[in-house]
Amino acid sequence: MNRARSRASEGDDAIPLAPSPTGSPIDTLLERRVSWGFIVALLLTIFMGYSSWRSARLSANDSDWVVHTYAVMARLESAHQHTNEVETSARAFALLGEKSFLAHYVDARETLAKDKSEIRRLTSDNRIQQRRLDTLDVQVRAAIEYASEMVGQRQDMGAATGTREALKLEHLTDEVRATTQEMLDEETRLLNERSQKTEAQRRSTGFIVTTGVFLGAVLLTVAWFAVRREIGVSARGRVELSTLNAELEERVQQRTAALQSEIIERTQALQEVADQKFALDQHAIVATTDVQGTITYVNDKFCDISKYSRQELVGQNHRILNSSHHPKEFFQQMYHTIANGQVWRAEICNRAKDGSIYWVDTTIVPFVGPEGKPRQYVAIRADITERKRSEEALRESLATSKVALKELADQKFALDQHAIVATTDVQGTITYVNDKFCDISKYSRQELVGQNHRILNSSHHPKEFFQQMYHTIANGQVWRDEIRNRAKDGSIYWVDTTVVPFLDAYGKPRQYMAIRADITERKLAEHEILKLTEELEQRVRERTIQLEEINKELEAFTYSVAHDLRAPLRHIGGFSKLLVEDFGATLDPEARKYLERVQEGTVKMGRLVDELLGLARVGRQSLNLQATGLSSIVAEVVSLLDPETKGRQIEWKIAKLPFVDCDPTLMKQVFQNLISNALKYSRPRPQTVIEIGEIHKDGEAVIFVRDNGVGFNMKYSDKLFGVFQRLHRVEDFEGTGVGLATVHRIIQKHQGRVWAEAELDRGATFYFTIGSVDRAAPNAQAAIAGAQL
Repeated sequence: MNRARSRASEGDDAIPLAPSPTGSPIDTLLERRVSWGFIVALLLTIFMGYSSWRSARLSANDSDWVVHTYAVMARLESAHQHTNEVETSARAFALLGEKSFLAHYVDARETLAKDKSEIRRLTSDNRIQQRRLDTLDVQVRAAIEYASEMVGQRQDMGAATGTREALKLEHLTDEVRATTQEMLDEETRLLNERSQKTEAQRRSTGFIVTTGVFLGAVLLTVAWFAVRREIGVSARGRVELSTLNAELEERVQQRTAALQSEIIERTQALQEVADQKFALDQHAIVATTDVQGTITYVNDKFCDISKYSRQELVGQNHRILNSSHHPKEFFQQMYHTIANGQVWRAEICNRAKDGSIYWVDTTIVPFVGPEGKPRQYVAIRADITERKRSEEALRESLATSKVALKELADQKFALDQHAIVATTDVQGTITYVNDKFCDISKYSRQELVGQNHRILNSSHHPKEFFQQMYHTIANGQVWRDEIRNRAKDGSIYWVDTTVVPFLDAYGKPRQYMAIRADITERKLAEHEILKLTEELEQRVRERTIQLEEINKELEAFTYSVAHDLRAPLRHIGGFSKLLVEDFGATLDPEARKYLERVQEGTVKMGRLVDELLGLARVGRQSLNLQATGLSSIVAEVVSLLDPETKGRQIEWKIAKLPFVDCDPTLMKQVFQNLISNALKYSRPRPQTVIEIGEIHKDGEAVIFVRDNGVGFNMKYSDKLFGVFQRLHRVEDFEGTGVGLATVHRIIQKHQGRVWAEAELDRGATFYFTIGSVDRAAPNAQAAIAGAQL
């Protein structure tokens, strides 16, 4: 008993030595912790406010630059369109002379000047674009000056301009289009760069706001739990101290039992405090599973968030929480990672027992056995549902802001650039139209919004046209073409349409913007020009038929005259021969000389008639195209001309010639005339050199026949292939002047070219090509050849 009292006395003396729960050190520590927590929270709030303000300013500035880039692109498109209008209206007025085209030309030219001025103002901060604009000014000035000359010529002379002037104007306009396209490409690059910058700033702002909100919530939660814990500990300490003081006077045995009970209670309390501290510090949601995914343990926080009890979860597969939000590949990647003993972390969307959805930041740690294979998995999770909801709300807010900015940009763009603007969702339902869209379609905004864009379909374009459009924009690419639409009153109008897809965070289109320009008048003008062109082609066909008839009559006349000349020539030659044979001995020598000259003249005249008949036959003869080796034709011609080479020293240089599609009979006549001429005009040379071969010029095969003869003066080369045209005296070289004309006619029938190069007293070279010949139109070829008689 005395020993018990002694121990009790020692216990009574020991109790006051413990720190008092109500003493100043605890209060001071609590006050210091709370003060530091609120200071950190205040600094975090200031930092978040400044970051949000700065991000908002940068986003607004980037949005202004994006709108500015759209404005420049729209002006460039307008300049491109007005350049086309200047060209088409100038050409149409020069061709047709209608004053409506002249007025349209003047309006387009004035508007083009305004476009250039506005582009220069909008791109004043871009030196590269300013330099391109200087080039564009020169090109536009040149195109307008040339168009003005065409218009002035039509006004002054009243005559339509030719194809060459129209092609030149088109060439000048193409240069303007090329420069405009370069500027558009530059603006498109700037637009992509600025859009990416805006998106990066948006992501940075979202990250800062989300992180700040999360950290603030964590700090406030930790502070609240710390205060509550310290208050609870202090209260329990006071109660325990009061109990000890009250029972100090009681019996030693009771005090001993109380002390033992107190020790047990304090141990449990300390364990509970430690558990609470761990849960408070970690906020962890813990579960373990075996390698088959069967749940073996869950803590209370896991049950709280999943709404299942521990008994309902243990023994179940973890798929009981699957929300069907993630794709199959998501879990395949997870299984592959943890099965290889690696830690896996991601954000998972789960479904609770009551059907509600919650998000957890999950880290799965594999515990590997001695054999190196996982034997169980520990999943440590943190509830991020509120954060995900905040992110979704933030995304919706940003999307709403972007839509508002886009609508504002659309309205400004339409107002400044006179554009026809509409937006649709991915199903093609119209969500917005501007006033100009309503004006051209004759529908009100209420009648269009909510309707499918096919309400404007005119059934003009084939199904493949729209399939190609849908394929392009569904892949996030810009599509542009000319579309024919039908207005509410049934009238037809044409629009030059550019469809721009707007993509979501996953790179998929979420809406489409269609920017259009009215090109109805231009299409009507093009239709009228096409109609006039068809009428002109019909007239040309009719005129061609008339020319063919005239050619046939001319050929018949030529053939008839040549045949009619033969009979008198035969009579003159026959009677003059009889006169010489029967009365030659009695004739005066001078008279006999005259008769001999008459005979020589009839022979030359007969040869000339024969060659004219041959030329006429060439004009009438249809081509019999065959794959023919030119080398074999040359060998045959050289053999035929062998009698003309007797007693002469001739060096033949004949290269290997190609196979071509030609009429072998006519081609033989070509080589015979050219080689015969080479032999004739090189006769004065003691050593004759004749070269026949092939060269390639501008990607085209060219055949040539070269000699070292007397040559000719190139000053008269234009007369070389005419009928009866000779560049040498008859006394020097015989001939009728029909051979080269025949060569020219045959090469023309083969749709080729023939020309000569020579130098006086230094030889000559004749070149010719053989073009592709339409086998189905021999009559047309004959008509063309006959027209040149």
